[in-house]
Amino acid sequence: MERVVARTPPVELTSLTGLTPLSATTGGADSQEIYDVLRARWGVVAPVDMEPGVPAWLVMGHAEICEITRNESQFSRDPRNWRWHYDGLLSERSALLGISPREPRNSSYHHDGEHRRRLRQPLDDGLEALPEKLVVAQVEEVSMRLVEELGGSGEADLVQDWAKKVGFLAVTALFGFDHDTANQMMVDSAHIMDHTGEAAQARDRMGRNLMAHVQARKATAGSDLTSSFVRHPSFHDDREIADSMSVPLIAASEFLTAWIALTLRLLLTDQRFAARWTGGRIALDDALDEVLWREAPAANPPLPRYSMGDLELDGKLIRKGDALIMAVAAANQDPLVHTGNMWDEVGNRAHLAWGVGPHRCPASRQARIIARVAINRLLTELDLELAVEDHDLAWVPSPWVRHPQALPVRYARARSSGTEIYVVR
Repeated sequence: MERVVARTPPVELTSLTGLTPLSATTGGADSQEIYDVLRARWGVVAPVDMEPGVPAWLVMGHAEICEITRNESQFSRDPRNWRWHYDGLLSERSALLGISPREPRNSSYHHDGEHRRRLRQPLDDGLEALPEKLVVAQVEEVSMRLVEELGGSGEADLVQDWAKKVGFLAVTALFGFDHDTANQMMVDSAHIMDHTGEAAQARDRMGRNLMAHVQARKATAGSDLTSSFVRHPSFHDDREIADSMSVPLIAASEFLTAWIALTLRLLLTDQRFAARWTGGRIALDDALDEVLWREAPAANPPLPRYSMGDLELDGKLIRKGDALIMAVAAANQDPLVHTGNMWDEVGNRAHLAWGVGPHRCPASRQARIIARVAINRLLTELDLELAVEDHDLAWVPSPWVRHPQALPVRYARARSSGTEIYVVR
């Protein structure tokens, strides 16, 4: 007689309690520890809490992430398809409204299909037309301004005093904002991302600054991204232009903050890596790539997908309206994308730091230029010594990005000769 084995019913999100907070995956000294725990218990798709009582599926497999992000008909980016919105389950005070608003902004970030394509084209075209020399010059100007603000010697926090500032101000420079407006928007962006008590006012103020800038560029166009946007036939009105500017201003600067901070930490704490770089055996781009693989600045990018129907994935029942988070940091360590041979890994950029599919980051070239120029200029101008032990560094509590809360250093003007760079230890 043939033995019949009953199939275990798939796990369903709403039946689970006591879930791991998503922020636990980014907030520890070991960037992979919690992912490993989740993978051992659940497989490559695990339930987590984005915030208390708001669950989502965390997708940790490289192949699974690629499949989901390439299929926008099944996995939408429009937050109106999240059942925590349409069933009224999300609190009005939720910090998640910053990344998943009930009514999405009119940018490609929150849309699918033809609507996304129409709103994405101006960004692709504008970035493609930006001269690389102009981007370099603008980042150099911002970097030197920040070096001068630091002064000749002293103590600084390379997260607050460098990475956060240089990333945001470099992006605003690409859009043609003046220094005063850019500085105000940097403060407002921090309120919005941290969901402080001033987030609503900051959002309104940023919206007014964006619209004013759009109107100014319509009157007198220049060679910046905003000017490219106002000339582009794909946009239907000024609101679409302003909304399409707000997302890269905030999202790109958050990614750049983490990427720059993590790379500086690598060069200040990993003596073998730093020695190979200062000795000319590897380029700064190798350090930047090492961070994208090892740490993944946007560990769990704040780009949820929402299932458009019921389906089973890795033994889990994904219900229509469930949110799925792509755990890029976990997927980058997937053994399926590594050979185990260090020489095969040289130049390997199969990481998912830039995303995959129709919502892939359009600004990877510009982001690399900004990070490379900003880090090189800082280390050319200043001798740096980390003021604490690496193991004493605390990590930001964000569920989305991973970087130290602070990188306290002592610094003085660099003793440089030609292109040689000294990093004090």
